[in-house]
Amino acid sequence: MNSRPTPPTGTRATLATALVALGVLAGTWTLRPLLAPGPWLTTVTLTVVVVGAAVAVARALSRSVLAPTLWGVGAAALAVAALYSGPGRLTVPLPTLETLRTLRRVTEAGARAVVDGSIPLPPSRGTEMLVVVGALLVLVVADALAVSLGRAGPAGVALAGLWSVAVVFEASPGLASLLVGGTSFLLLLALTRPQRSRSQSVRDGGLVVATAAGVTVAAVAAGPLLTGVPGWGSVVLPSAWGNGPSASGPVEVSLDLDMRSSLGARSDRPLITYTLTGAAPGPLRLYTLTEFDGREWQRDTTTTSEAPATGALWPDEPGRSAAQTAEPGQDGVGRLVVEVGDLDQDRLPLPLEPRRVAVPGDWRYDAELDEVASGSAATTRGLAYEVVVAPRDLSAPTLQADSVAPLPAGSPYLELPATTFAADVADLAREVTAGAVTPYDQALALQTYLRDGSLFRYDTEVPAPRTDDAVWDFLTDRTGYCVQYATAMTVMARHLGLPTRMAVGFLPGRAAAGGRYAISGQLAHTWPEIWFEGAGWVRFEPTPAVQTGSPPTYADPAVTTQLEPDEEPAPGTAATPAPTTTAAPQAPGGGLGQGEVTVGATRIPLAAAAGGLAVLALATAAAVVVVRRRTAQAVPTGPEATWGRLRIALAERGVRWDEATTLRGAERAVLHAYGDDPPESVRRALHRLVAAAEAARYAPAPPVWDQDDLEGWAAEVLAGFDARPPAGAEPQLAGRAGR
Repeated sequence: MNSRPTPPTGTRATLATALVALGVLAGTWTLRPLLAPGPWLTTVTLTVVVVGAAVAVARALSRSVLAPTLWGVGAAALAVAALYSGPGRLTVPLPTLETLRTLRRVTEAGARAVVDGSIPLPPSRGTEMLVVVGALLVLVVADALAVSLGRAGPAGVALAGLWSVAVVFEASPGLASLLVGGTSFLLLLALTRPQRSRSQSVRDGGLVVATAAGVTVAAVAAGPLLTGVPGWGSVVLPSAWGNGPSASGPVEVSLDLDMRSSLGARSDRPLITYTLTGAAPGPLRLYTLTEFDGREWQRDTTTTSEAPATGALWPDEPGRSAAQTAEPGQDGVGRLVVEVGDLDQDRLPLPLEPRRVAVPGDWRYDAELDEVASGSAATTRGLAYEVVVAPRDLSAPTLQADSVAPLPAGSPYLELPATTFAADVADLAREVTAGAVTPYDQALALQTYLRDGSLFRYDTEVPAPRTDDAVWDFLTDRTGYCVQYATAMTVMARHLGLPTRMAVGFLPGRAAAGGRYAISGQLAHTWPEIWFEGAGWVRFEPTPAVQTGSPPTYADPAVTTQLEPDEEPAPGTAATPAPTTTAAPQAPGGGLGQGEVTVGATRIPLAAAAGGLAVLALATAAAVVVVRRRTAQAVPTGPEATWGRLRIALAERGVRWDEATTLRGAERAVLHAYGDDPPESVRRALHRLVAAAEAARYAPAPPVWDQDDLEGWAAEVLAGFDARPPAGAEPQLAGRAGR
């Protein structure tokens, strides 16, 4: 009996490819503890499914062993180029050197993020591309081994490569991933076995599923018990990499906000924890910046009048009064008990609303910058303090009725850098806000424009500079992180006459048990603030939701448009329709219009691109069909070939003999396997086919045979076996039974 693995064909091959894809996805899902939440998992899943489908279609259309793998490589390359070679999320790529350069830059950015990062790794375009490429590579290799060559064992080595990352960093893969991955691989092994009968295959499948479930449950159950074994866990594997982010010691927020710099590693340790009672406070601000030179922000070291940081802290009297009388339990009032860990700063992290502060030590309040600074050598490290936050009326109607603070032309909050493209930035700001009526409408239009995912993309890797104006480069390249987005909105708002400044601090973090929040260095953030005459400094959020989540309620179009015009809004969240504007302008350098895609740097209608792809797909399919017809091998004929096919068919029915058995010995084995009294038709057909095969092997002259006769004899033998009564059945009597 031949025990070589048999490459699956037909439906079995399609099922095997699906199992390989499922195994790849199970391995990819184990990376979830290592990568921060983001769109990367959906992207990987979709690309694996699409490329797996392309491989399965290629195998169905071609008899070639190599063709499905080549199709898989081509589909994977096309998917990666479409996702990562252009400015948008999905681009029709061109086979040019610029495409290769872009892919190289994205790859290098991903590699740097991995080397410099810490667990969980923040999502970025580069890291996502590395995961996608790795998953597709494993898919193509494992499919070639398991399906094209029938070698599922070596394919398991490729699949295990995806699991090795989680193993090295001691991340739990999860029960679902273990069960799905183990079951899919065992089923893949079963499919590469020599073909068996359908009932035996069903039994094998049930055994595989039961075995995988049993092993998984046993592994999960045995895990807690094994931890008590002496020596268990004595080998410690790394759980972080890079220098700085996960090490002990003080952490400081950098104020070197350079528009040209990519985002480096950030600490994943909790730096600030606080317990919240009442309303959530939003972000915590550390510093206020006003001076921008066209590339980076400068820290103003001018000392202004400072007062002791005790009691109510707010620039104007109404806010101070509100903070002084605010008590926990009142509507909109929040109370924070803050504990600072290894954050080593000379500024106190504080909410953006009027607040009452109780902090030990020498701390001074600067009303101009709304900062609380250390009056001595004290830092925030190890500090504990309490803050009571009072709400402001920042509803959309209130802000629409407000005006910006009147300031002289030379105010630092209106100052603009002199760059070559300053006029272009101003023109774009006016174009974006062309339909806006009030300063609030203008600010909301700028924020909405920058948060548009079809125009801009969040990425911690900044492209190389092309001009002397970093803001114009960002508006042209349309990729960056919070510093680029916040700076762009600040400069564009100043071009419109809106007094604006930059704030540096932390996003509020996520709630845990007991109303406790934890903030790590990965939540360090910048945002613009616009000065309204009545409301004061108001935060806006142009950075995309991938980092910040939803914008503030008063600046969220999804909230401000969901109430009916005659519906009374809830206190503090009053809504009005979002400002009506003209069609969103295209970003500099060629933004996408409605129903367009990019081919290199050229915009073309989506319908034309889809039509071109359809023609290309049809031409490819036609070429495959022509090649298949020209290269298709004729089915072997003759007694030997027919006898060989009969042997395979009988093996599927449980009738086997070894290679040393003669033809007549095989004839006796077949008749013996049939059971008692084989029908004469089976005896006669089997004998004739054996005689023809003997003559073909041993006769001096080649025999003359008719292929139809040979096929008919083989069919009679198989029909007899298929019609034989099951073992143990009662014999049937001929004729009509007596009464």
